[in-house]
Amino acid sequence: MKALILLVYPALWLGAVFFRARIAKHDEGSSSFLLQDQTRMIQAFACIGVVLHHLTQQITSYGVFNKGPVTVLNDMGFLFTALFFFFSGYGLITSLQTKPDYLKTFLYRRLPSVLIPFWAVNVLGVLLNTAGYGAHRTAAQILSEIFGITLVNSNGWFIVEIVILYLLFWLIFRLIPNRDAALALLCIAALLLIRYSFFQGHDVPGNKVHWFRGEWWFNSTIAFPAGLLTARFQKRLAGYSRRHLIPLLLLFLVLSAVTFFISVRCVNRYGYYTDPASSHAVRNAAVTLASQMTACCTFIGFVVLLNQKVILNSPIMRYVAGISRELFLIHGYFVNRVFAQVRMKDFTRFAAVLVCSFACTALLSPGIRYLTALTVKGLSALAADLAASRARRVRIAREMGKAPRPRRTIRLKALLPAAVICLLAAGILVPAGKDLLARKEFREEWESVRQAKVGSEILWGRYKTDPSGLGRQRLRWTVIARDGEKVCLTTLEGIDAGCYFQKHRSISWEESDVRKMLNSEAFLSTFSKYEKQKLIPVEEDFVTLLTVKQVMEAFPSPAERVLSVTPEAVRRGANADPVTHHKSWYRKGYCYSWWWLRGEKGERNVTVPIVDQEGNVVTDRKAVNKPDGAIRPVLWIDAS
Repeated sequence: MKALILLVYPALWLGAVFFRARIAKHDEGSSSFLLQDQTRMIQAFACIGVVLHHLTQQITSYGVFNKGPVTVLNDMGFLFTALFFFFSGYGLITSLQTKPDYLKTFLYRRLPSVLIPFWAVNVLGVLLNTAGYGAHRTAAQILSEIFGITLVNSNGWFIVEIVILYLLFWLIFRLIPNRDAALALLCIAALLLIRYSFFQGHDVPGNKVHWFRGEWWFNSTIAFPAGLLTARFQKRLAGYSRRHLIPLLLLFLVLSAVTFFISVRCVNRYGYYTDPASSHAVRNAAVTLASQMTACCTFIGFVVLLNQKVILNSPIMRYVAGISRELFLIHGYFVNRVFAQVRMKDFTRFAAVLVCSFACTALLSPGIRYLTALTVKGLSALAADLAASRARRVRIAREMGKAPRPRRTIRLKALLPAAVICLLAAGILVPAGKDLLARKEFREEWESVRQAKVGSEILWGRYKTDPSGLGRQRLRWTVIARDGEKVCLTTLEGIDAGCYFQKHRSISWEESDVRKMLNSEAFLSTFSKYEKQKLIPVEEDFVTLLTVKQVMEAFPSPAERVLSVTPEAVRRGANADPVTHHKSWYRKGYCYSWWWLRGEKGERNVTVPIVDQEGNVVTDRKAVNKPDGAIRPVLWIDAS
């Protein structure tokens, strides 16, 4: 009964969507088919669907717990997002075909409509974190979060991606006069964006979401080129679908259900929580992606066909359509921050988040719309002044009989020999320089290792720790044990992040993905050939993690076990909360996370021991497929 009562919210949602809706008469559907009023209400439907999806993810722990029929919304978020992408692409081509000078005014009319709400809601997020939770921020961090360089709002990823697609649209159609060729190139660019994002690896939800990270960056993007092509061939598609509407509607209803079911099975069986460097992992993620993209296309097809048969006329959805962009961005604060740690019944949580999200959006949206209109008006006036000034200069130049300056050209033949010489020099000098640097660093490190005592800090190898720095940085270690001429090291900080194993099942350390990662060629490239010669394998592993016994011996007190993580580890998804203990951590510029330990040899379990953010050793809390644990490598060096 408790589970069934949650169906009240989907029922109210669908009731609001189809309130005053009516069945289209003969040929009436084609006249209202995908008009702006209809598409806006469909996007409002998708926006509320996203809110319910995020709430369902929270109460079900991303599908782990069954909360009755409403649990299906846990897996439907990408379908609702696909509708946003579809109508964005559809609207671009439709406007291009119907509005004169659309490309000339595109940048200062279209971009502010998405960027101003994005920036305004980011300001709200910064205020919430600093004033509400006391998190320390430097001026640079505040500006980065406001302008979206760092995503303080996890839902802001969509705005970043859609702006990228908008800019590609404007650039390609400005440069290529043939619109069909430009359309084909834009579709290819969208597919390349999907491919690029796919190989960037996975990231966890929350404040640590970064550009191009996570399946949400690409699993529904296919809907954007689908919208572009639908707008280009709308007359043909509408004519064919009108003649065969009922059979097509039933077909796509069945296909939507079947492909959605297959996509859920693929997410559960394969998923995206994998290391992109592994071919096996890439195959699993590719299968999952293919299933989700197929589900997106069939679901969009069903919604578009249904819109030919059912004409929406809900005043509620018209209102939501006017505030949907702000609602999409604002609701995440209430889901993930304000009410996340508050204990309440699921029904109450849904009500609290929905009421607060709509109320906050209703209050802020008029001001954001006014600011957007003011910005567009100002930019339009500036563009008009620049155009008038440019026309005046051209007229004066023509009256004076001045010809334009000829452009300087450089012959390609003159560049080829220089390019070949530079490439040859780079191919010889760069490896030689790297070897000299590695040898010099090894001599310095070796002296430190030979004299090291327990507690000493040394440098050993290079690893990416600073995302803003060029190349890899020197990696810092601390000595935790010494056995004669053998020295045991562990990194001073958590240097990476990821799951212990990609699937939720009982496994041992020997089977874990983190063990494979630490002993892979990619990770061992952290060490130069001189450093590798000194590594001592322990039970066939060159690099490992600490066990519960070892961590208690090496770090007796909880305070010693609290682990800071590198900025790169945070970028890769380490669960570093910027609110908790901000006074002691962020004053020093540190960021802390829980970190993985390893089970005893041969022991199989679905959970793995960890050290939490307070430095406590916990043996049975974290499931092996949690993706956001920090990784603190351990290795032995021969100091003889």
